[in-house]
Amino acid sequence: MYVASIYLFMALFPTPLATIHDRDHPHIMKQRMRGVTLATLVSLAATSIVLWHWQSLDVRQIVSQLGLDPRTAVPSVVVALVLMCVLFLGPLITSHLEGGCGWDVLKRVPSSLWNQPIYLRNYVVGPITEELVFRSCVVALWSASNLSMTMCVFVSPVIFGVAHVHRAVSLYVKGDALGRILLSTLLQLLYTTVFGWIAAGLFVRTRSVMGPIVAHIFCNLQGLPDFAKASQYPSYKYFIWLAFVVGLVGFLVLFEPMTRPGVFVPE
Repeated sequence: MYVASIYLFMALFPTPLATIHDRDHPHIMKQRMRGVTLATLVSLAATSIVLWHWQSLDVRQIVSQLGLDPRTAVPSVVVALVLMCVLFLGPLITSHLEGGCGWDVLKRVPSSLWNQPIYLRNYVVGPITEELVFRSCVVALWSASNLSMTMCVFVSPVIFGVAHVHRAVSLYVKGDALGRILLSTLLQLLYTTVFGWIAAGLFVRTRSVMGPIVAHIFCNLQGLPDFAKASQYPSYKYFIWLAFVVGLVGFLVLFEPMTRPGVFVPE
C-alpha cells in the first residue's frame, strides 16, 4: 500500500510538466508525500485495530507496541545518534577534512521546507513515514503473529529493501542502460536492507520508533560511505581507513550493551 500510494496520488493529480517517473519534480514530490502520509496514517490505524482485535490490547499497550511510547523516545534517540556517529566515523572524519561535518547540510535546509520539497522528502516525510510503516506497523504485526524477534529484525527489512526496487522502472523508462539499472538497484537493495536490519534492531531493542527515525535521517544526510575519499588525503589515508574499520567494529561491539534494557533504555 505504501508504494502504491506514491503512484496513486500522481495518477489522480497529474501535471503536464512532468511524468509519473520524474521523482525529483516538485509537483511529483509533493503528490508522493501526500500519498505516503495518507498510507502511513491508514497503516497505523489498521495495525492498531488488528492489535486490538488479535491481542485485546488497550490503547496504552498498542501505543507501546507501535514504538510510540514517549518514555522510551529520548533514550532511543540518544542511543541511535551515538551508534550512527560511531558507524559513520570514517565518513565524518573525511567530511571534517573537507572543511565541515555531515551535519552542516542542515544549515542548507531552507526555512520553508515546503518550498524545497526535496529536503522535506529526504529528511522529514521519507524517514518518518517509512519507519512508521516498515518498523512500527510491520514489526508489530509480525510480533503479534508470534514470529520470533530474529525474524522481525532480519527478515522484515527485506520488505523495506524491496519497496525501493520500484525506482528501477523509472530508470528504465528514462532510457538508462540495463546493466547500470541492475547494478544501481542491487546496490540500493543491499544498502536499504542493511539499514533495515539496523533500524529494526533499534526498534526492537529500544522499543521506540524515534531512534530508527533519527538513524534514518542521519543516514540520508550522510549518504553512502565514500571509501574512495581516503585516497584524496594521502597524509591521512591510513588513518581514514582505520576510522572506517574502527567505526564498523565499534558499532557491532557497542550495539548490544547500548540497547540493553536498564542501561540507557528503561526496562
